[in-house]
Amino acid sequence: MATVTLSGTGTLAASAIVYIGISPTLLAAQKKPHRLPYVEAKVYDYEAGIKRLSWTRLYEGSEPDNHHGIAFDGQGSMHRIRAAAGNILYRQKITAPDENSDYSQWTQIATDCAGPCAIAAYGAKVYIFYKTTGNVLWKYYSHDYGQSWDDAQLADYGGVLSLAAAWWGTGGDVVCFALRYNQLNGIVLDTSDQTTSQHTWSDGNHPLLDTYGIGATYNPFWPAIEIVFAGKESDTPYNHYDLFRTNFSNTYNFLALESSLMSPDGEDITYEYPDCHLPASAQSYETNRIVAVEKFVGTTAYTRPLTCHMVKGTYWSDTTFTEPKPFLPAVAPGVGGLRLQGTAGYWWLERPDGVWRAPRPAEPPLDLTRDIVSLQQNVIASPDLSGRGNLVIELDNSKGQYASPGEGALASLRFRSEIVLKLGYKTSQGNEAVEAGTYWIDSWEYSSKPNMSRFILTCLDAWGLMDRWSARYQMRWNKDAVNPKSVWQILYQLLARAGIKLTNTPPKPQSSAINNFYPDFTVNPGTRGDSAIRKLLSFVPDKLVFRGQEAFTKNPLADEESCYSYGTDHAILAGNYCEQVFTSRAQAIGRDTDDNRILEEALDWDFLQLAIDILEQDYDPNLQTAARAQERADALLREASLRAERGNLVIPTNVGQELLDVVEVTDERCGISQEKYRVQAIQTDYDRRQGKYEQRLTIGAP
Repeated sequence: MATVTLSGTGTLAASAIVYIGISPTLLAAQKKPHRLPYVEAKVYDYEAGIKRLSWTRLYEGSEPDNHHGIAFDGQGSMHRIRAAAGNILYRQKITAPDENSDYSQWTQIATDCAGPCAIAAYGAKVYIFYKTTGNVLWKYYSHDYGQSWDDAQLADYGGVLSLAAAWWGTGGDVVCFALRYNQLNGIVLDTSDQTTSQHTWSDGNHPLLDTYGIGATYNPFWPAIEIVFAGKESDTPYNHYDLFRTNFSNTYNFLALESSLMSPDGEDITYEYPDCHLPASAQSYETNRIVAVEKFVGTTAYTRPLTCHMVKGTYWSDTTFTEPKPFLPAVAPGVGGLRLQGTAGYWWLERPDGVWRAPRPAEPPLDLTRDIVSLQQNVIASPDLSGRGNLVIELDNSKGQYASPGEGALASLRFRSEIVLKLGYKTSQGNEAVEAGTYWIDSWEYSSKPNMSRFILTCLDAWGLMDRWSARYQMRWNKDAVNPKSVWQILYQLLARAGIKLTNTPPKPQSSAINNFYPDFTVNPGTRGDSAIRKLLSFVPDKLVFRGQEAFTKNPLADEESCYSYGTDHAILAGNYCEQVFTSRAQAIGRDTDDNRILEEALDWDFLQLAIDILEQDYDPNLQTAARAQERADALLREASLRAERGNLVIPTNVGQELLDVVEVTDERCGISQEKYRVQAIQTDYDRRQGKYEQRLTIGAP
């Protein structure tokens, strides 16, 4: 929070934070002695800002699984291909595909298909690529929506295990990606004159022993084609199976590989036959999605489809994908996995014996505002206080309007649906409010007594999401010099597993350590996400704050200016202030590269001169320089100071109050005058029956 510009509807800015949308009238309303509250809550069927998909199976056939593909031409017709026994390749065209279409009719187009095949389409052009029994790549193509076809050799490139294809935007080029066991080839075909160029590549930092499928999709933002493929990497101390991401730039170069999902060799789990897709004209609630197969060959073997998506507002190169999770029950894809595409109205999935679709457009949110009887919101800074935040909303159910969650008008009211909360006041301009957080429905309950019926929602904050996430496999950063990651970058990827974007926009103060310390950091299988994050944050003085579907880090500097005042224009309803003893000496111990011991200290002389010697030590072999060790010692002492609670305030709700803000407090009843405190927790209580709308701020050292 910070200085307010009283001109127009705009900005309430702080030394570290900027709030957008707080008008002068709203700011004035929250300071008035007589205030009319306004709270708003809407439910979205989203996963961290991305629409959740509801799949419907349109076709269930008996075709055997094999390599296959799907594409849509400019008239909206679906084109499918599948390889079959006897080196047969089939194609299919479905005009205006829907639940009444016949997906069982196939046309044979080749008798020399050795398995791998791919398809891409744009406008009137449809291109099919496949590996022949002669170990070359072939093209079978139409320029009139599949009415007539030609065929010819695409490239003399053998040893291909899988294929993918993607059209390069709205131009005349289509790219066929051919994946060998240890090499990737981007074959660019100019469809206007049928000329090609080949671009072979392998990543020396990720030596491959085998590969198991590839998918590709075009992203106009860069522009580039984003690629996901499955492979087995040779590594120390063990080999592993991975889903890798790369991309193919408009200069025909590949991005260095990075793994998003891994299983060690020997655990009998592999990841195979992935695909990815970003729809044309993607909406704000859409992003690149990935599907893949998880295969277990031990006792009670299975092959299970997985899906994940890129975190909203992040980039493919960041490898910020949500945790892959099972979907489509009772579906066991084999060698070909599932292929993913999109049209204006639907997402589509297919394999030879199945076709599924899910609507693309998002439904309007469910507005709970008129039925809110009471709510309590808890927002807690990390890792200063135990516990985590949540939101509890009590709704009037006197008309039975919440009797059937997930159905009809309540279709979006499902577990883990998102609730966007806004806090505000009624002003001369009407109902004015600002976003106060995003929460995820974790449970609901009904309550009744004579003449009363209530529907109560309990929701998680992002800390709760991270607590519910646990590592599926060992995740390790900085075990060697390849692709080093700082504390901030590791945190960025960890939060992504729950769909949360870590951002520094607008910029906040950050420590040197969070961007320049590269710890050898391991998250073992079964480790809870919040535990991993708290451990990571223990390396630095910076704190983590969640805002909506995003998070930011902030270094709470001792000299930060206050951004708001209580006890003058904004009343204090009740106050409590205290001082207490905390750590007076902190030591950070490490080892340099020659194994020499490093010890650095941070000292609170005010306590030490009173003979108060409370020592806190931290040994970390990652501390290999005196500078890093001194940063850690300073962070330990600063953390102890911040952790010592200094009191609390009860105030009329301040809709712009944010965690870690420094505020100025004047409470003449306790002899407090213009004292600075830092906000460590915020509890907002609203109850329309009692006319209650207030906040309890937990405050600590600035």
